[in-house]
Amino acid sequence: MAASRTTVLALAGVLLVIGLAVLVSIDASDGFDRTLIEAVRDRDVSNWLAFLGPLTELGSTGAVTIVAVLTFAVGAAIGPWRHGLIGAATIGAAALGVEVLKSFIARARPELLEPVIDEHGFSFPSGHATLSMVAYGVLAVLISRSRLPSWVEALVVVGLAVLVVLIGVSRIWLGVHYPTDVLAGWTAGWVIVLAYAAVTREVSREPAEGAADEDPAARRSDRPAAG
Repeated sequence: MAASRTTVLALAGVLLVIGLAVLVSIDASDGFDRTLIEAVRDRDVSNWLAFLGPLTELGSTGAVTIVAVLTFAVGAAIGPWRHGLIGAATIGAAALGVEVLKSFIARARPELLEPVIDEHGFSFPSGHATLSMVAYGVLAVLISRSRLPSWVEALVVVGLAVLVVLIGVSRIWLGVHYPTDVLAGWTAGWVIVLAYAAVTREVSREPAEGAADEDPAARRSDRPAAG
């Protein structure tokens, strides 16, 4: 049941990214993008969002690379170590994949407002939004499977989720991405995190003998001794 629900959510995410790409390609998202950009860059709102300037760097390639190393370390610490290795590889693959998608869609950077910082390259989807969702999402999956107290796990996961949202909003506030770029990045990243969670859930399955060793009450598959 859980596997089918994950599949449905991942498929919905893929369809949303495709739908956004189509809307962007035919310039059908301009009104939506303009409305949100003007709301975020409103003078009163913009003053409150000034802290997003330095925060955006937590979604940069350098920061995400550090998170990938941390992911491997956390996976090795809580076991099995393969979870950390797959997580780090997932983050690296996402970084390559987002660049391929950017080149395929080839959307120019926003020109609606003067950007706060200069960015080069294509705009759709937002690399910061995608990679922060993947990196911090994979880390959240690992933390949620740890043996930390449940309230600590919840606090860390919620904190990481808020960070991902703020990084995405920062790209709009800085004037370097359209809202649809960020939405597509979040969605694509979420699909990758779902895939990671599903793959590592399969990797986690241990033989019955190992489970019985950890839990004496678990059923054993050993044949009874003769006689």
